[in-house]
Formats: sequence, structure tokens, C-alpha cells
Amino acid sequence: MKKTFLKVLSLCIAICMVSACTPNNAKNDKDEQGRTVISVGNWPSKEGANLDKYTNYKERFEEANPTMAIIPDTWGFDLQTFYSKAAAGQLPTVYYSNFTEISKIVEGEYYTDLSKGLKRAGYENIYSKTILPLISKNGEIVTYPSSAYSLGLAYNVELFEKAGLMNADGTPMQPKTWDEVVEFGKKIKDATGKAGFAIPTMSNCGGWLFTPIAWSYGVEFMKSSGDGKYTATFDTKECIDAMQYISDLKWKHNIFLDNSLIDYDEYYKQFALGNVGMILASGSFTDDIFKYEMPKEKIGIMAIPSGPKSHVTLVGGYTSTVSDGATEDQVDVAIKWFENIGVSPNLTEDGKQSIENNYKQMVADGKVVGIEKLQVYSDETEKNKFTLEMINKYKNIDINHVKLYNESLKDTSIELKPEEPVCAQELYSVLDKVIQEVLTNQNADIKSLISKAKADFQANYLDNLN
Repeated sequence: MKKTFLKVLSLCIAICMVSACTPNNAKNDKDEQGRTVISVGNWPSKEGANLDKYTNYKERFEEANPTMAIIPDTWGFDLQTFYSKAAAGQLPTVYYSNFTEISKIVEGEYYTDLSKGLKRAGYENIYSKTILPLISKNGEIVTYPSSAYSLGLAYNVELFEKAGLMNADGTPMQPKTWDEVVEFGKKIKDATGKAGFAIPTMSNCGGWLFTPIAWSYGVEFMKSSGDGKYTATFDTKECIDAMQYISDLKWKHNIFLDNSLIDYDEYYKQFALGNVGMILASGSFTDDIFKYEMPKEKIGIMAIPSGPKSHVTLVGGYTSTVSDGATEDQVDVAIKWFENIGVSPNLTEDGKQSIENNYKQMVADGKVVGIEKLQVYSDETEKNKFTLEMINKYKNIDINHVKLYNESLKDTSIELKPEEPVCAQELYSVLDKVIQEVLTNQNADIKSLISKAKADFQANYLDNLN
């Protein structure tokens, strides 16, 4: 009796273990009515307009697709719970994240390949050549992006004109390297007395904007061991050289703002007021300077400069992943769901009207229209064609002032790199302190500062990852 009991107990435990390791989305792919079911993460949990919107999405979707059903799931991506939910097969069928998380998703294989599903939906080859490398691995489409941005070099047209840095056709001269940024900055300072270049240094913003400069010098901030653990690796000559560049902006070249300790808001304020010639910014930076009423004719943006090792820019955005274990039917439902909420390369008449209304409202509000965004879809898709048509229809700035940035969005020679995969904000905070020190202390020991920053980042953050 005792042996029989133990055998039965062992069998029950084994069954439970197998069940626990089976992804929930694979087990529950059909409901009692035979409908293919997917759970959708990040569902609003509080009463209000956002919940009402998603409830309407669900009702509209299920009415139009009677063989499909949506199960709301309020879980949103966070590292505290992601790995445990993924290991237990408890991720929603569709879960949302930033581009930052794609490397973790790929590393753990917490995704279902979307390639065949996209082909079945008629969406083969829809992604832009710049975005595709970020969302694919070995021919598989890992995730379904919805929006993206990249950094460029914003500039003050008036200061460029006074410094003799505008071409006859109305486009700016482009500093191709960080060294040329210094040369341009000196010309601006000599001609106008204004700072040539600046980055913020507080509230994690200095570290954030330092990373693409550092990458272009060949800096690798961390390495993954493949088991969720990371090692800080930026105690290198390349990082010292990149930080020396920041120090030299002030102490050697004298083209930095007099006040070295500025946060994100002050950074954009100084640019909008015409006190600095060049800053790093995304294509949507005009939203940040809008309240300072910078004249549109002074606003310009172009491609980010190249570094000694690579031409790279920081990219960000949002994406949706179908979790591992999903069936083909669930992939098809997920793609239809994306269409239902407006994340699609195709457009309905309502969708077109919504896009046009958005640009009309921007013009009415006095906002800038003319700077393109980093598009996730290829130029041939209906959404991109219509969006560009609307930008050209409602543009209210000189396109020559932003032409080089718009062109750079399609330049496949510029590497697009997401934020660091873990503890990015903590890394920025650590780097902020180094930047503040080198810009307030002409004799700062950069090698020692970098070495200490790397050790602190490892001990206080990376070693504490769950």
C-alpha cells in the first residue's frame, strides 16, 4: 500500500510539473464555443477612458471575428516578474514592451515566430530595412513593432547662418563626425558668442545621451552571460576617450554652456532660447521646445554624427510579442488584433481620417509638421505613403532645414541600437555623476571615475538582478 501510494504521488507530481511547464496560451487556445482565444497583456485595470477604449476594441473585434476571442490580462512588462512568468508559461499570449526588452525576449526564446503568420495575412516584407534587423533573428520575426524613434542632431538655423554653416540650397552643412561638431561649435561660438553644443547632465538624461556617443567610440557597457546575469564592461580606453570628449567640450574647446548642470527641461529651454547651436534630440524634440515658442524658421535637425568606431544612433519604441507556445491560429488572431487597434501597414478610411485630423490639429495648435518619424514599415506600405502625403500637405516649416534628418531615417549605414538591456536608468544615473564631475572639475581623473562607476554599477545594480 505504501509503495503504491508513493508511485501514485510521484506520478501526480510529474503530471503537475509537466502541466506547470506548459505555456498557458498553448493549453487554452480554444474556449468552450470553439473560438481561438488569445490573452492580451497591458490591459487597463482602472475605470476610465482608456479601459473604455479597449473594451470597445474587444467588442468590435469579437463581433467582426466570431471565431476569435480576447481575454484581457492586466500584466505589464517588468523585470521583477517577467522571467518567472516566462519560465512558468504564464505570459499573456500577446505582451507589450519597449525595444529595450527585445534582446531578453530573443535570449530566452520567449516568442513565437511571426513570419508565416505575417505571410498568411499578406504582410510579407512590410518592415523597413532599418527596423528589420532589430526585430528579427535567423530569418524569424521575433516581435511586432508599433512605433519607433531615433536620435539626430538638432540645430539652430539662425546660429548656423551667422556662423556660415548653411548651404545655398537652404540645407545645413552636416558635421559628419564628433570632431567636426567641435569645429562647427567653435565657429558658432566665435560668430555669435553662444555655446556650440551641449548635453544635459542631470536626472539620468546626461547618461542617456552619452550612450550613443560612447557606442560610436566602441564602448560596450555590459555583457550577458545568457542566464539573466550581466557583467559591466565599460572600464575601457574607449569609454575614457568618449568621456574625455565631453570634458574637452568645455575645458579645451570652450563650446559648452557656462552652466554645466542642466536637466532635460533646461537643456531644451536653452536651445529654444537660442543659447546653444547643436543638441542631440529625437524627431519629436519640437514638442519639448513648444512651450518656449521657438520660431519655426529657426528649427532644424539633421543626422547624428559618426564616431571613431561606428556610425550609430539610439533607437526606441514600442512592440508587441506573441509568447512562446502559441499556435498558428493564435498568431493569426494576434495579427488581426493588431489590425483592429490600428497597428497595421494598411489603412481603413477611418484610419486615414484619423491621421489627417491629427496633422490638422498639430497645425491648429502651432506645432511643427515636417519632421518625419522613424517608420517601422517600408515605404511601399499604404500607411507610410499616406503619412508622408499628409506631412507634405500640412508641413509648416522649411523642409530643407530637416531634410538631412528625414533622409537619415532610411540610411541603413547608420546602426540603430536600443537602450541597454537591463538597469538602463541606473546606468544613466551612474554616468550622470561622472559627466557632472568632468564638467565641473577641469582636473578630474577620468580613468578613475570610469573605473569606480563601472564597479558601482556592477555591485549596486547588476549583481542584484533577480
